[in-house]
Amino acid sequence: MLDMSVAARSRLVWVGLLLLLCVGLHWKLVLTDQYTCLDSPDLANMELPRFQFQAAEWRHSRFPLWDPHHWCGQPFLGQFTGAAYPLNWLLPHLPFEQGKIRRTVLHWYFVLIHFQGALFAYWLCRDLGRSRAASLLAGLVFAFGAFVGNTDWPQVLNGAVWAPAVFLFLLRALRGQRPVSSAALSGAFLGLAWLSGHHEAPTYLTAAAGGVWLFHIACGRGSRKRLLGLAALAALFTVLASGLQTVPGYEYGKLSRRWAGTPEPLAWNEPVPYTVHEHYSFTPASLLGIVLPGQYRHVNPFIGVVALTLALVAIAAAWKDHPPVRLFAAVALGGLLFAMASQNLFHGILYSLAPLFGKARVPARAIVVFNLGIAPLVAFGLDALREASAAAWLRRAAGCLAALGAGVFGVAGVLAMVNQFPADARWVFTGLAALLAAALLAAGRAGAITGPALTASLVLLSVVELGNVSGAQMPNLRDTARPSALAQLRAHDDVASFLRQQPQPLRVQVNDRDVPYNFGDWHGIDTLSGYVAGVTANVLELETHRPRIQDLLAVNYTVAREPTRPGQELVFRGASGVNVYRNPSAYPRARVVHELVRVPSYGDLRKLYQDERFDLRRKAAVLGPPPPLEPCGAGEEVRVTALDPSRMVLDAALQCRGMVVLADTAFPGWVARVDGRPAPIHEVDGALRGVVVERGHHRIEMTYRPASALLGAAMTLLGLLGAGLLRWRDRRRYRSP
Repeated sequence: MLDMSVAARSRLVWVGLLLLLCVGLHWKLVLTDQYTCLDSPDLANMELPRFQFQAAEWRHSRFPLWDPHHWCGQPFLGQFTGAAYPLNWLLPHLPFEQGKIRRTVLHWYFVLIHFQGALFAYWLCRDLGRSRAASLLAGLVFAFGAFVGNTDWPQVLNGAVWAPAVFLFLLRALRGQRPVSSAALSGAFLGLAWLSGHHEAPTYLTAAAGGVWLFHIACGRGSRKRLLGLAALAALFTVLASGLQTVPGYEYGKLSRRWAGTPEPLAWNEPVPYTVHEHYSFTPASLLGIVLPGQYRHVNPFIGVVALTLALVAIAAAWKDHPPVRLFAAVALGGLLFAMASQNLFHGILYSLAPLFGKARVPARAIVVFNLGIAPLVAFGLDALREASAAAWLRRAAGCLAALGAGVFGVAGVLAMVNQFPADARWVFTGLAALLAAALLAAGRAGAITGPALTASLVLLSVVELGNVSGAQMPNLRDTARPSALAQLRAHDDVASFLRQQPQPLRVQVNDRDVPYNFGDWHGIDTLSGYVAGVTANVLELETHRPRIQDLLAVNYTVAREPTRPGQELVFRGASGVNVYRNPSAYPRARVVHELVRVPSYGDLRKLYQDERFDLRRKAAVLGPPPPLEPCGAGEEVRVTALDPSRMVLDAALQCRGMVVLADTAFPGWVARVDGRPAPIHEVDGALRGVVVERGHHRIEMTYRPASALLGAAMTLLGLLGAGLLRWRDRRRYRSP
């Protein structure tokens, strides 16, 4: 009992040390109030408003299924926004500041993501028999090197940090260690990566895991039938655990258009042109960025000269005796090769044969697989320093490091003499790190330094190298000379306050040149457009830039510095120079029509709606067979009485049978009840929701209850519970008597 207690305390000490180092490497975020990782256009304009929206929804005890604040309403869960990721569900329970999620909360969240990745990599290396010190360094290299250490997008990171956990149990399954539950857990953890809110890192991790399974099935010494069964089990649990995100995402993808670096948005069945993949490829010259800070395109591969040296020592000294070294060397090399898509024919083959693979349009992000492969190699290399068989390689490594250090300082000296020294000179530290590492290896080989001291010194030197790059260039919030995307989020609070005081519901057109961030999600106000990756195809067909269509969509206010269309009335002057203009010609959010015209296509609908003689207040067009309506006179009324993101209630008083049309996006999952009885929802005006109502006074309730989300939630719950039960069963079965 005493030994177990000591072992448990030792584990906690090392995990605590790992956490302290993660906090220390993020000192700018959590130990001061001067820096942030959030001040970039994509994060400030899109991701922070998304966090705000889903946090606000959770605070109201609602799952963020539907976002009403952009493009007449869009499925929030289906857009891969992170709403399905359990860690994000904790955010609304943490402190808010002036009604907004606090920046410090997101900073600690950022640290937690990296600690999660470091901890999983640490456990992976411990499971491979590595020492605690070597496993700790591997965890830090995974979490603070290359892709994971230099990516700011939380949802992208959330998909990447599960990689070591996936491979921990994948390798256990291949070794025959509780194979059934290990395969299930490997698949379940990969499924959790798919819940993250971004598809690219999970796509590359799925390809890496699939490649390892296929290699062992084709070349492994074990039973192919058994390996095929385990691989199929892992794939099944990946599909199940990912369901809460992938099933709604698939539904949304088929019915939307996506901007993917092309002039026009793409439909689901249209491949991303390979020119986009070529543009976002990792370049061969970027390989220098593995040890030289700043020498890369698109994705930073930096791990430092110390970590790279240890990885190479592992390959040289432990290749024969340690099969995981061969495996992770292949994984790391595969990640680098696939990141260089335009120089790699295998990427092109996968792009052609696997459509889902082609939707990951930034091949450089395959560097996440390099992260996964290099970290265990660093651990094997650090442990190899104590083995006599590595002595010759250490001598060679020390010589190469000394030559590299001398070369870097030589180049720096020449540049200084000709007055061409670059402003970003962090690469000079690579030379210093190389010389120090060479000296440490030489001292260790000569016995001038003990093994533990050598290990600790190399870990410390690698950490300093990583800290020289990861987070080193975070913007300073007190630098007023620097343009700040983050500062704009508080610039229009007065405008938002004015709009909230107006009769609801309202919809606003925001001039994105004056207000570049997602005003709707950040302030909780419905807007016509927004900064998003995709939009439902039916809304995009409407030509929402036309004033007549904006009137149809109930856009009754515009937020801009100057009027954007004739007839607007200035109703509020903002302190920032951004004003509010009222559009008097806008239709109400809900209207009644008594005549439906069938048109064969969206092109015909657009032509019809451009005709001023077509009275949109009393008429509408449909693409399919119209339900029968009755003509009658004026005096009818419909108004919105309750408004939540996923639920709307309308009161309607009609003189004869008509259709109540709500100027919100029609999408599968919306259901209607008229006076408590189910009623079909028709797609009217090309993209809006219409319900047929008989004569008299009626209560219409529309609720978003997507079957895709319910099915996905059931799949995820089944996958996670199933993997847990298999794990529990195997622990009982394999427990020693």
